[in-house]
Amino acid sequence: MRIHGVLNANSSLSIWLDYIEKLNSNNRNISVENCIFIAKELDLLNFSAFVFIVGGTNGKGTTCFLLERILLDSGYQVGLYTSPHLFKFCERIRVNGKYLSDIEYTYVFSIINFFRKELSLTYFEFITLSALFLFKQYELDSIILEVGLGGRLDATNIVNSDLSIITNIGIDHTYYLGFTRSSISYEKAHIARKNKFIIVGEKYIPNRMQQVIKKKEAILKKINYDWFIKNNKNNWNYYSYKRNLYSLPYPQVSLENVATALTALFYAPFNINKTIIINSIKNTVLPGRFQIISHFPKVILDVAHNPHAVLFLAKKLKNIPKMGKIYVIVGVLKDKDITGMILNLQLLVDYWYFVPIYTGRGTSISQLMKILPKKFNISVNFQEAWRKIKLKVKKEDTILVFGSFYLVAQALNIINLDKI
Repeated sequence: MRIHGVLNANSSLSIWLDYIEKLNSNNRNISVENCIFIAKELDLLNFSAFVFIVGGTNGKGTTCFLLERILLDSGYQVGLYTSPHLFKFCERIRVNGKYLSDIEYTYVFSIINFFRKELSLTYFEFITLSALFLFKQYELDSIILEVGLGGRLDATNIVNSDLSIITNIGIDHTYYLGFTRSSISYEKAHIARKNKFIIVGEKYIPNRMQQVIKKKEAILKKINYDWFIKNNKNNWNYYSYKRNLYSLPYPQVSLENVATALTALFYAPFNINKTIIINSIKNTVLPGRFQIISHFPKVILDVAHNPHAVLFLAKKLKNIPKMGKIYVIVGVLKDKDITGMILNLQLLVDYWYFVPIYTGRGTSISQLMKILPKKFNISVNFQEAWRKIKLKVKKEDTILVFGSFYLVAQALNIINLDKI
């Protein structure tokens, strides 16, 4: 199959990805009409597998990975679609915990492009359709879809899902979703489905979200009403109308996200035993989620990229016994609330180092100079900031790198090659 006289199923994955990224890169108007049309042509709207769709401002990836881990450990066949990736594109789609081959990707890309014809698709829409097509090729018990942005107009939301999850509501992607929790919750609530459960881990649900869920006639299950968390000294308990679990181990990821994932599983048609839950909680570690890669000095990597996520990061940081100074390297995309992120950490941090991110969406040095007070250090790149800190840091100090997936991926590569 040859496409547009150039690309075909035998073209390399890197060439295909470059092509897909440039398809609709300048169009900021979101509409899923073309995506739905192609999905209907390829029968990608309905699946025999049980489909989870996971939205929210933060914790979507953590929730998805925990769902996948527990289901796989319970013997089920699982497809997982998440975004963005840290290092390689293939991280976005997994089948039974494994990445797919380049050949599978280039084959499905050629099919999506053939059916696309002249229709416009964004990068995310193209990749989402590809993921759905790939999942159709396997006999899966469950499919887990992470919402990319919002919900109402997200490509993942075209699927007739069986259970919806919203982890929390914070301020992010304001250009597309609005500047208030109310407007953002409205967008996210549209992943709800008639007569199907929607599990919400947000403690303070905006009225507008509840109105959408009610209008869609979905069945709302929410934290501190339908399920509860009780913290003990060395473990925690989970209570719900479906199931109670005692003496669970504290996870290395957000406890609220773990409880939200468990609630979703208990309202889904799967048989999950406590031993598997305990082992899965212990073994779920995500790169870039408060990832400690060194102890003397302590080096922590986190993909927190909005004030809500940074507030949670600050709480985690407070729980670490502080003996020395805290150095921070941060780089953000230009649509992020960098001021809000700073405010939620400023009382804990001794030295700030800001770096630009060299992508089309990254914040440049000139933009950082306009935003930041003069007392903050600005480096031309991560390597320079890292080198400056290495000259000052002591073994009892802490270095925190956060702000975006791009920065954390870069940091991991560089630090692994240059251990302190």
